[in-house]
Amino acid sequence: MEYKPLSPTEISLHWIVALGMITLIGLGWYMSENKVFALYSIHKSIGVLLFVVIVIRTLTRFLKGWPQSVSKGKPWEHNIAHVIHWVLIVGTIIMPLSGIMDAVMSGRGLFVFGVELIGVNMGTNGQPEAISEPVSSLSSAVHGIIGKLLIAAIVLHLVGALKHHMVDHDSTLRRMLGRS
Repeated sequence: MEYKPLSPTEISLHWIVALGMITLIGLGWYMSENKVFALYSIHKSIGVLLFVVIVIRTLTRFLKGWPQSVSKGKPWEHNIAHVIHWVLIVGTIIMPLSGIMDAVMSGRGLFVFGVELIGVNMGTNGQPEAISEPVSSLSSAVHGIIGKLLIAAIVLHLVGALKHHMVDHDSTLRRMLGRS
């Protein structure tokens, strides 16, 4: 089966988002488990910047369409891959959005490496005051749930890529590495 190779832009966007999300999920887990609050500003800053790349990647994917499969897998395997790809796309959008919503609605504002994008909502006592505690709490919960869902989807995606390469011996992984 002949297919059109992915562009260097598509490949680069895939790997930037993939490595960025894996890094941020790992950093978020580390911060939460160890209560390392000093890393939150770095986590949020990288998350906001990565969100810009995620939007570009998502728009590129929808404008160019899905890449043609090079796999000779069974229909159920293609269906699972399709679901996992959608979970990854939607999850990578919801993850940073929920983090941004939590930060803003909690009144903490939004900063990217010290540059204020949305100011802190200061209360009369001089401390940040929530704009909407229910929205902040919901956003925080969604952020945690989507993080766990993304971990599962990423693992399945990696397993699928390795299966393509080591069992099916097709060019799926080589194509994502720009070596089709």
